[in-house]
Amino acid sequence: MKTNCPITSSRLNRLLIATALCFTNLAVFGQIEDVVRVPVGVAKRVIRTLDREIVQKQLSLPPRNVVVETVPAETVTVVQTSQPRRVYNMERNVVVIEEQGQTRELNYVTLPVLFEVETNDLLDAESRTALEQVAQIILAISQESPGTRFDIEGHTSTEGTDDYNMTLSAARAKRVFDELTQRYNIPASLLTAHGYGENYPMFPKGTEDQMQMDRRVLVVRTN
Repeated sequence: MKTNCPITSSRLNRLLIATALCFTNLAVFGQIEDVVRVPVGVAKRVIRTLDREIVQKQLSLPPRNVVVETVPAETVTVVQTSQPRRVYNMERNVVVIEEQGQTRELNYVTLPVLFEVETNDLLDAESRTALEQVAQIILAISQESPGTRFDIEGHTSTEGTDDYNMTLSAARAKRVFDELTQRYNIPASLLTAHGYGENYPMFPKGTEDQMQMDRRVLVVRTN
């Protein structure tokens, strides 16, 4: 004989609560499972590559004498120093140099190269790949146009002292110079290297992300 066991309101409430807790636990476990699929401490990396066609086209253009026209202030950085006046135009990737009554426009590319913090040590394999690619481009251009020259420019953000940033930028420019000449066989006669420290920041009072863009190494076509 079956015996009916009536469900009291209190018992019904307990059953409903238990069921709700069960589904809540399932949801939480599901969320945890989604999280632990990504190893702890692994950040998403941004792949940095050179567009060989764009870089070769940019560096294939020799310096030219220009008449300086007015350009929007937000696209350039102008710094007056005892050195020739230099204006970096980020939109066109050119630096305009005014010296002794002449104005020249030099094309440049920014290398996707990263360094260990406060050192001139290359950070990763992607940086070496970028140097290898630009070395091949420099060799190809120099073979097509004998007499071509390039300058490796090191720049920093405005964070830190002037002397420290000048020393660091010069060391990083020299490191790229050494890598290109010693590891990738670029004739040293094709290159020079200079450090400009914090003299030409794109974002003098920028955010950390913007200052990271100021910590840069350029390859500039000088001849």
